[in-house]
Amino acid sequence: MFRLTSQAHRAKLMGPASILRRHASSSSRSFQRDLYIFLALATATGGAYYYQSAGEGEGGLLDDDGHFKSFGSGSNVTFKSGGQTYTFPRKSEAEIEKMLHANEDGQRIGRPGNPVVRWDRNWLGSNEPPEDRSAVDLVPRIRGSSEVRPWWKIWESDTPTRPRIEGDRDLTFFSIFDGHAGSATSELLSKTLNPTLALALAGLQVGQTGWMDRGLKGLWTGAKGWTPTGVTEALQKAFLTLDYNLCFAPLALLPGMSRQAVNSEGSANGTPAQTFVALSQPGMHGACAVSTIVDAEHDDLYVAITGDCRAVAGWQSKDGTWRCDVLTEDQMGENPREVARMRSEHPASESETVIRRGRIQGGLQPTRAFGDANYKWTAAQHAAVSEIYKQEGVKSRRQAPNHYTPPYVTARPEVSHRKLSNSDEKLRFVIMATDGLWDRITSEEATLLVASHIAHRTHPDIPADQLPKIFSLADPPAERLYPAQDLPGTPSRWAKSWVYAGDKNAATHLIRNSMGGGDKQLRSELLSVNGDIARSLRDDVTVTVIFFDDGLDARSLSS
Repeated sequence: MFRLTSQAHRAKLMGPASILRRHASSSSRSFQRDLYIFLALATATGGAYYYQSAGEGEGGLLDDDGHFKSFGSGSNVTFKSGGQTYTFPRKSEAEIEKMLHANEDGQRIGRPGNPVVRWDRNWLGSNEPPEDRSAVDLVPRIRGSSEVRPWWKIWESDTPTRPRIEGDRDLTFFSIFDGHAGSATSELLSKTLNPTLALALAGLQVGQTGWMDRGLKGLWTGAKGWTPTGVTEALQKAFLTLDYNLCFAPLALLPGMSRQAVNSEGSANGTPAQTFVALSQPGMHGACAVSTIVDAEHDDLYVAITGDCRAVAGWQSKDGTWRCDVLTEDQMGENPREVARMRSEHPASESETVIRRGRIQGGLQPTRAFGDANYKWTAAQHAAVSEIYKQEGVKSRRQAPNHYTPPYVTARPEVSHRKLSNSDEKLRFVIMATDGLWDRITSEEATLLVASHIAHRTHPDIPADQLPKIFSLADPPAERLYPAQDLPGTPSRWAKSWVYAGDKNAATHLIRNSMGGGDKQLRSELLSVNGDIARSLRDDVTVTVIFFDDGLDARSLSS
């Protein structure tokens, strides 16, 4: 039996009926019927919606070389760009520390048999409002039990009277979402993707019975049972099915929306047009996603990636050497493999336009994402949606001129698989993060930063060229995933130092080092600016670090 327990980032789960009451219009019975059909399809796992209209903005205020021109000193931070000067009050060290710790989160699992010891999480915003989201969910597979218990009764491990619950059949889900062009997609995914993945994997259970057999199991038919291949296919189909519903289920409402219905006054819940805009925004906005699934029963680790988030694993051999295992490849318009894939999926006549300047049709950087329906809809579908948006005074995202053979963006993830147990080395941790982290530090640097953080949270700053000498890092594989950046210890990575400020949270330790490392002045400059200036210098960053090592004292990780 699967039971879902959740700690979704910033939200509570709501059932489809709650969504219907919140957003349905009473303008017509047929519209309500269509709306209910859409909700039943798109949110069968449950979800709460957060909507905000947003246009598509890719630009910044950097100079021609992509760097900020100058920062001031003293009580103000001055930024010069495009012939203009922007001045911000310099934040105090106490204010900087408050920003770094404001969104910390984490939990010690405390479930015997579950290989996850603990997870740490943190996020630091740049966009206003931030567009990153994340979610952590635990599914205890318990036979013969109908007991329903709230998540805190399962996760809490400090209560002496808490009954010990074996976790050797647990499935634990960790997901991170990097939204763009608005937060509606990432917000919805933070509540629905992990439950959707759990539902998909439930269909692989031998002898599965109950409500899934009666209705939704057909969404993910064709998997090959509980094998790495079967799990991979189930995860891929779950991603694609959820994305299809985000982007295309709202279009089923269009035929019933005559101009008279669109312009009607509607009810207290809004007009049909207002409801349509709200329901379509998770498809209109976009989000990259990375999900890590820990299968305790089968000793498996799966990582599914759609877009340019990233996950890396830190393994340690018996002699103490660390290995950075890059679990995902950035799927973006500068990745040669993605460029080749994109061109192979479209006519030769579009070979020069499908990817331009490292972006899809010259616009979107990630080549895979949830939402971004303007890259998936036909021109006619986009025109119909844009007309309703226009009537409501909401800006829709444009389509490129050479939009002939959509879709140009897919949510299909690549899935990597690892066994958790290895006779030669131990899996110590997995780092998951949005590109706000990876824009500033490499996969190998992040691995060494967490490895050294385990050894000492507080330590004098360590020069970047010295860290790989203190914590030995194994050579990477001959073929490295994109982007294959310079390794720690090479001259291009020397011009900085790493800071060990006593952070209890490993995600905070990574974010701190990505924001200047040992350079406190640079960190204060990066975190003192706000608005569009902040976004031109740094992105939203969300980090989750999952600790696996049963040799690590779980209490020491939270002390």
